[in-house]
Order: sequence, then structure tokens, then C-alpha cells
Amino acid sequence: MLETITIEGLPPHVSISMTMSAEQAVRTATLDLAFTGKSLPCLPGDKTRVLASGDLVLTGYVRDVNASHDMTSRTLGVSLVSRTVDATECSVVHPTGECMDKDLATIAREFDGLGIGIEDDGDLPKEPRHKLATGESLFHSIERRARGRGILIYDTPEGKLKLATKPQGTHAGGLVFGRNILAASSSLSEKGRHSSVKVRGQKTEGTGKGHLRSQSIAKDDSVVRDRPLIILHEGEAEPDRMRKRAEWQVKRGAGNSVTAQIKVTGWRDDKGKIWSPNYLVHVEDDMIGINGLMIIKSVTLAQGPDGTTAALSLADPRALGGENPRGKTAKAYTAPGAIETELEDE
Repeated sequence: MLETITIEGLPPHVSISMTMSAEQAVRTATLDLAFTGKSLPCLPGDKTRVLASGDLVLTGYVRDVNASHDMTSRTLGVSLVSRTVDATECSVVHPTGECMDKDLATIAREFDGLGIGIEDDGDLPKEPRHKLATGESLFHSIERRARGRGILIYDTPEGKLKLATKPQGTHAGGLVFGRNILAASSSLSEKGRHSSVKVRGQKTEGTGKGHLRSQSIAKDDSVVRDRPLIILHEGEAEPDRMRKRAEWQVKRGAGNSVTAQIKVTGWRDDKGKIWSPNYLVHVEDDMIGINGLMIIKSVTLAQGPDGTTAALSLADPRALGGENPRGKTAKAYTAPGAIETELEDE
């Protein structure tokens, strides 16, 4: 289905491709524009918004402008980035560079001197102390904490940072081979997967074993040989936080190494919602061994002379903090389930 694309402040486009991910803080778009007039119609840094049939999909800036011509023709290529690009590339300016006893979303709002905006889905644990490193960006400061809390950081259509601890919803209708799937492929890799992940850390107070040599162990039973990984915990070594850090590392390793790529017609599900990262979707494609709920890791929306399509990158929902899908998906796609914490001497 053809989308009516509006790109504010820019000339008509010939084609557009836009990518957004639950694992990236900045969505991007590349455009081929109709090059009219006697000078460049836009410059890097110009504000813009992209709407698909009235639905906002990107709020940000012109990033790159590439123009060329010869005696008979000329071309104009433009790339766009979300407003959140400044959260990844600019240093935080804060009077103290420190926050005490606040959750990560509150910390991000305090460090957001550029007014980018922070959204979250609630129930984030408080950090006893968070200190900003010299020259650190907003994204990199909170991302090093997010790794230990099972929190995803990505951007919204409004150009704000989103801190999410679970899938944001489920797409209607699903993806079914023979109905709306144009092409599908799978990629399986051992890279990033470990048989056991040991997270070690210390508490700032106390002298007992649980204070000085605390260790949480998570195991990935699908890794058939010994492949250990040891991680130094970022922050206070509370047992529940170390357990979450170990579990998150194992799940993310599984999600990053086992993916499926599905290309579908159109940009929307059966109820008209644009395909979005960190949403669940039911997939039925026996040719690549999937029959059950999957999580969308990233989406590339494209429209041009070849039509209107969406390319979805999928993984087991547990890879991004979701629950066991309990479908008939092939075992190779699954990430580990519940993981018990063990405390022992290093």
C-alpha cells in the first residue's frame, strides 16, 4: 500500500528508506530528492519531520546533503537523523555531574540540558550514586547503567529517548508466509554467546563475602561447550542487580547472534499501525523454522519506484526482555529463560 510521505522543509522525494531499532538511540533516513531550483534547497542542521499518511515517524535534522550534476542531469541525496543524535554526540553540561538515589530516567532528565526529552515505562530501580564522566554524552552515561538493569534505550517518532524494560505491545495480524511475507531469511551465529556469564562486583560498605566477593552466574544451556565470560558489574553489587546483569548479558547474546529477516508488503500491520521496534509480532514461516511470537529488533521502511516495503529484523522476545513465547519456533531461535543467582567466592 502506497504511503503519502510528507518531509517538512524539503522538496519532493523520489525514494525514502528509514531505519529504527530497539538497540539504537538514533533513527536515520536516506532520501533521493527532486533537485529543482538554482541552489541547494536544504542544509545540514535544518529541522524536519517525516510523516507517513499523517503519522509521525521521525523528528530531527538534516544530516548530510550530497549534490551532483553534469551537463544533462543532477541528483540530490539527503540523510536525516533523529533529534536524539545530540544525546549521543554532545557532552552533558551539569553543575555537579552527580545524582544520588534516583532512577535512571530521573538521572537522564537531570542530565538532559539540551531538552531532548526522556520517556520511560516506569518501575526503574534507584541508583545510589551516578557520576558523570568528563566529556560523556547523555546516552553513553545512562547506557552503561542500563546494561546492568535490563533497560533498552531507543528513540521515539517525536525524537525523544525512550527507556524501556519490556516489549511495548503486540502488532495485529502477524506475518504469514503466503499472505504478506515477500521474502525471509535467517542468520545463526555463535558470536556473542557464552556457556556461562559471571558478574562480579563489590559493595561500598561491609566486609563479608557478599560484600567483597559477590558473584552472580547465568548459564546458556544452548551453548554446548565451555565458553565462559566474566564481567565487572557497573555500580553497587546488590544481588538482585547482579542477577539481572548476568541474565541480561546471556539473553542479549542470544538475541544478537540469532536473528531472522522478513520483508513484507507495506509499512503497517492489520490495524494500521506502522511496524515498530520493541513490539511483538506473531510469525508463521515454516521455511525458516518460525511459528510463534517474535520481537522486532529493527525496522527499515522503504518506498520508491520498486514499491512500499518493510524489512523486519526479529529475535526471540526474551532477547529484549520479553517473556517465553511458548510457540513452535525452532529451538535455535530461543534465548534462555529464568536464571538463578548464585553467590560464591571468586
